[in-house]
Amino acid sequence: MGWTFYNASGEAMIEDGAMTIANNTNNRVVTATGADPASLNGEANLTFDGTNLTVGTGNVIVGTAGKGIDFSNQASPAAGMTSELLDHYEEGTWTPTLLDATLNAGESQGYENTAGHYLKIGPRVFIGCRIAMTSLGTLTGSDQANIGGLPFTSASTSNTENGFGFGQGDGLAITAGNSVSGQIYGNINHIRLKVWDATTGASAMTVTNVSADGILIFSGQYTT
Repeated sequence: MGWTFYNASGEAMIEDGAMTIANNTNNRVVTATGADPASLNGEANLTFDGTNLTVGTGNVIVGTAGKGIDFSNQASPAAGMTSELLDHYEEGTWTPTLLDATLNAGESQGYENTAGHYLKIGPRVFIGCRIAMTSLGTLTGSDQANIGGLPFTSASTSNTENGFGFGQGDGLAITAGNSVSGQIYGNINHIRLKVWDATTGASAMTVTNVSADGILIFSGQYTT
């Protein structure tokens, strides 16, 4: 016995033996275009062999914010695991600025060049930076120095402070043998600069310590 598909108005759409799929071959995923009747097509760049779904060209696009790839089926996650959803990936640049306690980027600070890059995977941000000064402008020299312009604000939850190591510094006004470090507290978008200047630990690095021709190069990571 033959068969016929009808639409809601009772109009015949597809009859037995009349259905065809263009460009079809084994394992191609079939998609439809239009209606009454739909045009069916086997997608050459989208295949499923019963185990693996393969995208030949193009990208997999997550259409809803907060959704992503769910790894909850993996065996034996760590005891402190809080999420197995990969829901964010981003990479780009940011512009570092030298700041005093006012955190004001508009104090006529002068730069030979500034360069920052970042990579964000889930809640974790990996950053790198080079900042080279030509003038401190009207920054208050005795204030703690900060580097502002981070691409994301840090997490506001407790115990999320992050430390930064500085790989190179030139033209600084610090004591020989001391080293520079940085710290990001919760819910801020700048790095507070420190100087390891005592056996007991670090103290605030001042704007004067950076100097008008200071250069700082560093990398690190923090949580959002």
